[in-house]
Amino acid sequence: MPGGWVPGGQDGVIFIEQTPAPLIILTAADTDTQGLHRAMTGLPPAFCQVRVANLLNLQQQLTIDTYAESVLSQARTIVVRMLGGRAYWPYGLEVLKALAEEKGTALWVLPGDDQPDLDLMSHSTVPLSQVNQLWQYFTEGGPQNLRHALLYICDRTLQTQYAPPSPQRIPKVGVYRDTRHRPDGDIDGPLAPILFYRSHYVAGNLAPIDALYEALSQRGLAPIAIYVSSLKTPENQADLKQILKTYGAAAVILNTTSFAIAPLEGSQPSLWQQLDAPVLQVILSGGTTGQWQAQPLGLSPRDMAMNVALPEVDGRIITRAVSFKTVAQTSSALETDLVTYESVADRIHFVADLAANWVKLSSKPAGDRKIALILANYPNRDGRLANGVGLDTPASCVEILKALQAAGYTLSDIPTDGDTLMQRLTQGVTNDPEGDGWRTAGQALSIQDYQDFFGQLPGVVQQAICDRWGFPHQALTDLAIPISGLQLGNIFIGIQPSRGYDQDPSLTYHAPDLEPTHRYLAFYHWLRSVFEADAIIHVGKHGNLEWLPGKSIALSNTCYPEIALGPMPHFYPFIVNDPGEGAQAKRRAQAVIIDHLTPPLTRAELYGPLAKLESLMDEYYDAQTLDPSRVPVIGGRIWEVLVEASLVEEIGEGEQGSRGAGEAGEAGEAGEA
Repeated sequence: MPGGWVPGGQDGVIFIEQTPAPLIILTAADTDTQGLHRAMTGLPPAFCQVRVANLLNLQQQLTIDTYAESVLSQARTIVVRMLGGRAYWPYGLEVLKALAEEKGTALWVLPGDDQPDLDLMSHSTVPLSQVNQLWQYFTEGGPQNLRHALLYICDRTLQTQYAPPSPQRIPKVGVYRDTRHRPDGDIDGPLAPILFYRSHYVAGNLAPIDALYEALSQRGLAPIAIYVSSLKTPENQADLKQILKTYGAAAVILNTTSFAIAPLEGSQPSLWQQLDAPVLQVILSGGTTGQWQAQPLGLSPRDMAMNVALPEVDGRIITRAVSFKTVAQTSSALETDLVTYESVADRIHFVADLAANWVKLSSKPAGDRKIALILANYPNRDGRLANGVGLDTPASCVEILKALQAAGYTLSDIPTDGDTLMQRLTQGVTNDPEGDGWRTAGQALSIQDYQDFFGQLPGVVQQAICDRWGFPHQALTDLAIPISGLQLGNIFIGIQPSRGYDQDPSLTYHAPDLEPTHRYLAFYHWLRSVFEADAIIHVGKHGNLEWLPGKSIALSNTCYPEIALGPMPHFYPFIVNDPGEGAQAKRRAQAVIIDHLTPPLTRAELYGPLAKLESLMDEYYDAQTLDPSRVPVIGGRIWEVLVEASLVEEIGEGEQGSRGAGEAGEAGEAGEA
């Protein structure tokens, strides 16, 4: 293979097929390789040959030894640029040092980022002042700086006299594209900044950024693409805020940078808190499209760590992977692959739709917003309706309704308490199969509307659902599909539909490959397209939408959480001590988790009629000793409670039980007389 990039990881032994050259550059950054390829244009005609190899391909000792023997041993100058310090590539560094000592090769060891690392740079065999100068060329980046870097290396180690100028400074934070410089005129709409790495800007690796920019523009937003070397430093944060200040307040932010941002010292709010807008984490994957399509996980562990797990610490809203790496061409001059980011159109559009929907939610007057509150219910019994771990879900739902009304949302006829809410919900259709046939629903979706929606789904999804549950006309025999729940003005309280376990008892409640039923998809389609919800709240841990089949992260258009929910703003009150399951909703259903504390511990005790019965029994036994005349009266009251609570059947209808019950009743009548 050439010295570029192996998308499949390190399975088997890798051999890099290159011819020797006087100058060898080793780097793990694809943007370095792209920049060096562009830098080769315009070099003097007699310039020496250059080879570039990707450090990710030089991880095995056999690979390193073979490459050192066939290529590195014949080089006069070797430049290695690496992230993570010397611990990242210890064996390779030892081989290079031994080679430099044996052959007299000039060795330059540079950090792979803009932070100096004297320990790493000290492995060089050239003066540190020269190493620092070369590092500045690479840190500033871009074809011109890298062209000058190549000339500088030759002057110092190959006795040429090119005398290149000092590195050209490129701002660490700057504007790449904005709405003021469009050929079709300015866009007057809500501001939507796109943040991306400066390294992509200087390397010209901008296809996903351009695609996202155009998709946002098509939805009436005003995008501005801003490159940053990092979001961690206070200086860069200040520069970013200054740029945004000239454009106005951001309505939504789309961020493609990795990691979490470092908190500022003291009690100052974080960058995202200061900008005060939803932050959507947009993923530029380091894998290929083929890997993403084939992997159930969706992303590699490295991508998960850098682009999902760490950004979650900042509270960013996880969206989708919108681009993947691909080998655009092979550079014959460098004898290496040129790897670029290739965007995926439908993933770009999903993220743009999600951004537009967040802006729509925030810009609508509260009185016009439509919100759906969804209550879980499985196993599918009315007695399990609105179950939530560590949360009184019905009471919480009522409090949410009151808070929405106080904030100006249009509501009517709010239930007075959780019990009233449950009574009203169970008067209509629920997902309890025992209630089918005699309950009615306050709303329904026509069969034709559902079939139109179903016909627009990807063919593989249609086939899988029909194979499992039959075609729509076979599975849906009613004139319309009932939608369980209550409409209270612009707020809908719905009961999450059955996943289908009750229809096929052989399935388990967490079967990872169980396609949702037609009625399940119809419910969420009604929420989105008929009720026209602006946002959905799944109240309490946990429902089942985030557990539908599909990828673990970076969902595709054939993953069922996306098919059901779509690009919908999503909120999820969730118990704080179970972040593992909350992450499912964040990563698979773009949820904003709102943590609630665990409830305080208390004794379970008895409740209702049982508590009253216990009190009467204590009183009965006390009366036997202290005041026997009260025994008949208390016995009668005990019997009344047994009858009212339907506990007589629990005791039994035997002869002795009946006689005992009769005696207690007679005693009660005598006491009343």
